[in-house]
Amino acid sequence: MALTALIIAFVLAAALFDVRTGIIPRQLSLFGLISGLLFHAFAGGLLSAVTAAIIGFAVGLTFFQLGAIGGGDVKLITALGALLGLRSWVVAMEVAVMMAALMALAEVTRRGLLRRTCRNIFEICKSIYNFGFKAHPHINVNNLSMVRTPFGVAAACGTVFAIWVAR
Repeated sequence: MALTALIIAFVLAAALFDVRTGIIPRQLSLFGLISGLLFHAFAGGLLSAVTAAIIGFAVGLTFFQLGAIGGGDVKLITALGALLGLRSWVVAMEVAVMMAALMALAEVTRRGLLRRTCRNIFEICKSIYNFGFKAHPHINVNNLSMVRTPFGVAAACGTVFAIWVAR
C-alpha cells in the first residue's frame, strides 16, 4: 500500500510539473528511480524492477534520439520501471502510449493541423529511411513551433490504470 501511494504521488507530481512547465525535474525522476529500486531490494522484485528500468531507459533513449520525446520523459519512463516492476510497467506504458496518441490527435485536430501532421509523419519516416535513427532536423521535440502534449499526463494515466485496473 505504501508503494502504491508513493507511485501515485510520484506520477501525479510528474504530470503536474509537465503540464505547468513542460519539464519533469531530474530530481523527481531520480527520487522515483532510487525509491523503486530500494523498495524492491527489500520487499522483493528487484530483478523485475531493474529489468523494467533498463528496458525503459533503452526504449526512451531510442525515442529521444529520434527527437520524439524529451530527456525528462526518458528519466520518467526509467523511474516508473523501477517503481512498477516489469509486468505493471509494460501495461502502464502501453496505456501511456495510447493516451499520448489520443492527446496528440485531439490537439492537432483542435488546432486544425491534422493534414500537416500527417505530412510531418511522412517526412519523419522518409528521414529515418534515408538517414537512419536520427532526429529530423526540423520536426522534433526541440522545435517549439511543433504541437506538444505533456507525456507526464499520459504516463500518469497509464500508471493509474496499471495499478488499479490491470492488477
